[in-house]
Amino acid sequence: MKQSFSVEMEKGEKWWGGAVMHGVDMPLGEESLYQLDNRVNKTYNQTNGLFTSTHGRYIYIEGEYILKAENGVLSFTDVTGVTEIAEGFSTLRGAFLAACKKYAKRSRKMKKSLLLRPQYCTWMFCGQNQTQEGILQYARGIVESGMPAGLMMIDDGWSYDYGDWRFVAEKFPNPKKLMAELHALGFEIMIWLVPFINQTAPEYQRLSEEKAFVREKDGSVAMREWWSGKSAVFDLTSPAARKYIKSVMDGLREIGVDGFKFDAGDAEYYTHDDVTCAPTTPNGQSLLWAQLAAEYEISELRACCGMMGEAVVQRLCDKRSNWDDREGLGALVPGMLQASMSGYAYCCGDMIGGGQINPAFRIHSYEEQEELLLRACQTAALMPCMQFSYELWRGNATETTRQAAKKAAHMRIQLADYFRETIDRCEENFEPIMRPLEYDFPCQSYESIIDCFMLGEKYLVAPISTRHTTKRTLRLPAGAQWRYVPDGNIYEGGVQVEIDAPYDVLPWFERL
Repeated sequence: MKQSFSVEMEKGEKWWGGAVMHGVDMPLGEESLYQLDNRVNKTYNQTNGLFTSTHGRYIYIEGEYILKAENGVLSFTDVTGVTEIAEGFSTLRGAFLAACKKYAKRSRKMKKSLLLRPQYCTWMFCGQNQTQEGILQYARGIVESGMPAGLMMIDDGWSYDYGDWRFVAEKFPNPKKLMAELHALGFEIMIWLVPFINQTAPEYQRLSEEKAFVREKDGSVAMREWWSGKSAVFDLTSPAARKYIKSVMDGLREIGVDGFKFDAGDAEYYTHDDVTCAPTTPNGQSLLWAQLAAEYEISELRACCGMMGEAVVQRLCDKRSNWDDREGLGALVPGMLQASMSGYAYCCGDMIGGGQINPAFRIHSYEEQEELLLRACQTAALMPCMQFSYELWRGNATETTRQAAKKAAHMRIQLADYFRETIDRCEENFEPIMRPLEYDFPCQSYESIIDCFMLGEKYLVAPISTRHTTKRTLRLPAGAQWRYVPDGNIYEGGVQVEIDAPYDVLPWFERL
């Protein structure tokens, strides 16, 4: 049975939560005009039903809902599942931790190497022409250039067909040897998969007969449009579908693949009218894809409904190679803060420099885009995960860009012990690794600050995401002294400071 309810905002109160992709709209306040339809998540990223307030309140909705924020009221309609409104936790931090203690779930610990070391995705280097030779060239170039090895993601284009998850023999003459060579170079290996299958795949007919696919009301296999065409979509309530997908992954693991990039899985590829083996919803299918990912220690998700607290790397959807505050560099910090406040602590801000291949930014334009690349490297350096794809350490990259990439990557290595500490705290009580200033410094007028963040309790990070900007003005939190890491200068908390931030400098402070 569906229900409706509303919550009136208190004066000055701000609310976080809902859809990760809407980070630039957060936090919601009395002046906000906002709507989210979470009956079917169509945001290309994660959603859940957790909302936390700077006044120490939380709302939790287990199922579907439509949210409308207007005239200082949060109105929820078409609500399904468990719902709770709780108060009395004093601060944003208090409300968040109380909600996580009651509702967040974690089936295992996080594989720390996924966060401590950089990630590298072959997408921007190889595109859909993934080859054994090209991937090895990419990996060797990383190590030879002095970049630290980490996780290697082999992206779309390695297999014969969607659903026919075998390496193309002409492009990958010896996949097992490729995995061994990547391991020898110091990389863990993740490979790209989606829950789609084409009719041309060899197993299509058998799996269709075994009811592995979502079907229309008339019993025909549902063919769904997605970014790579029209395909059948696996019914993740189907034992046959799960058995097949797991057998594919088990086979890949036997040749040395460590884990999987679980792409797609978006609720929008399903409908409430789908005929499935067991009752579920579009968001439910997305959740099942995410739960499958959670079974693997090395895994990554882009789309997800629920899974608050689970030890899976989530990432923001593909960003454009520009300064835009909704689709480009300007969206990274707000999106990552929203991810953290939604219970997705182990989040990645997409590929450094942007993850959408487009004619406006190709290898030949590295010099033209140098400022963007420098700021993108800096922005990602102290986030929970950092992921490269463009070959910024060699090739056509300028020397300044090369050094910036190395500096950002090694900054993370140098802070490995501190990252471990913040991950340990997250595993103890779901404390976010990255969070808004309001989380640590309530009642200091930081409620609406979304262009900088705290890394644990110790570091205040203020990346620059606007073009031609070489200075940063901000008010440091009271109650502590702060050391500006780039030059070592000490500042008193509670005062506004203007600091220099040339293109090759990330503005960040250490709490003393």
